[in-house]
Amino acid sequence: MEKLSVQIDQLLVIIEISIVLAGFAAMVATFQSRRIESISRGHVVSLAMIVYISLFSALLAAFSLALLNFRIDAGYVWSTSSSLMGIATTGFIVYLWKKRHFKFVSIVMKVTYYGLFSIASSVVIVSTLNATGIFFEREFGPYFLAYICNLFFVGFAFARLLMRPLWKAVETKNKHPVKGR
Repeated sequence: MEKLSVQIDQLLVIIEISIVLAGFAAMVATFQSRRIESISRGHVVSLAMIVYISLFSALLAAFSLALLNFRIDAGYVWSTSSSLMGIATTGFIVYLWKKRHFKFVSIVMKVTYYGLFSIASSVVIVSTLNATGIFFEREFGPYFLAYICNLFFVGFAFARLLMRPLWKAVETKNKHPVKGR
């Protein structure tokens, strides 16, 4: 029971972090949109990624907690939750793959995006293996690892959302340098 209570605490922390990230991202995007003349596709996709993944993570963690409250066997809960995590991550991959727009993206960012898609694909594989009891025993660890990966994706998108206006200001300053005093 002690192990399960630690897992429940970890799910509660995931819910809290996910909701905070979604809320802060929405606030940042709202304030940025007031200062920016044109909102780029990248802004919208980054914000959508943060909000969708964060809120789904919170919802799925809450669903797992709800199942545990009905005294459903923990192995079944982790199996069901891993299945849902795999399905959701597949949906996020498809959504982002369709929204990707590499026309004006640097080589470094292209490699980064393909790396993120690879990590997300491995989350789907690990979630599927955990859900089916292959290699994993329908346990909490792989399910929790999927959350850590989701937080990494959301954190990456959040950092880009925060930094985009600063990089735009630097680019503008470099294009129109202030003459010496």
